[in-house]
Amino acid sequence: MKSFYSLLFMSLIGIVVGITVILYNQMPSNSQTEPIPQFNPPYKNFVAGTGIVEASSKNIQIGAMVSGVLNKVYVQSGDNVKEGELLFSIDDKAPKDNIKVLQAAVKLSKMKLLKAQHQLEILKNFKKISSEMVKKTDYIAAQDIVNEEKAALNLAKSNVISLQKKLAFYKVYSPIDGKVLESKLSVGKYFNTKSNLLTIGSDTLNLRVSINEYDVWKFHPKTKAVAYIRGHPKLKTTLQYLYTMPYVVPKKNLTGISTERTDTRVLQIIYALPKEIKFPLYIGEQLDVFIQTKNKEN
Repeated sequence: MKSFYSLLFMSLIGIVVGITVILYNQMPSNSQTEPIPQFNPPYKNFVAGTGIVEASSKNIQIGAMVSGVLNKVYVQSGDNVKEGELLFSIDDKAPKDNIKVLQAAVKLSKMKLLKAQHQLEILKNFKKISSEMVKKTDYIAAQDIVNEEKAALNLAKSNVISLQKKLAFYKVYSPIDGKVLESKLSVGKYFNTKSNLLTIGSDTLNLRVSINEYDVWKFHPKTKAVAYIRGHPKLKTTLQYLYTMPYVVPKKNLTGISTERTDTRVLQIIYALPKEIKFPLYIGEQLDVFIQTKNKEN
């Protein structure tokens, strides 16, 4: 009998514990995530768009006139560079060896020319003694050989000069004052004329803003525009209109929203960012842009 009451008591305790656990699990827990910042649009009537930060010079893919193995690299990502500053150099051992070969060819051409001139001089001396001692055809042939050797010597010299000038192509310099945006260069890596291993851009930044084609009619270049850092509505900056790309293109940067159409086309507008901004901006960063409209939207 006692065992019966003991089992009944234990069962009641189990039921109470089970109900307590269920109720505890159903209680709302305190969220550990930060609330989404409240955002108020800066204008009553506006057009919204997405802006991509870019260098005012656009991204410059540095190329070279020749291909070869990199033997020295002088810059890396994030470095500031000046116009005319040496960026990297390509191994020029092969052309230097070729110059030595061509210089030897110049010496050989000089010797051949000297020999031909001596032969012509002998014929001239014989001709002075007696015109009958030298056939006219032999004299003309000797003159032709001299002229040919002069031409061969000039060509050999030109080849040397041309290859010496091409040595300058093995050193690549910065075309502008700016910053190295991306560098994939390394000593020993092969660089060809189609390589996109080094990208530089100017220090001044622009914002390429894309607005939906359905909102194009609302846009006016003389209205105000503001850009916001995504996720931080307190970080914002005013924009200065530069120009409009007069060509509507397919939208490239999709947000992933289920209602977003993948066939959307956009108008691209270029704005200048202020030179001094109190928060960091990086090329390629996306900003939320609001452009004021003149009239109330219908």
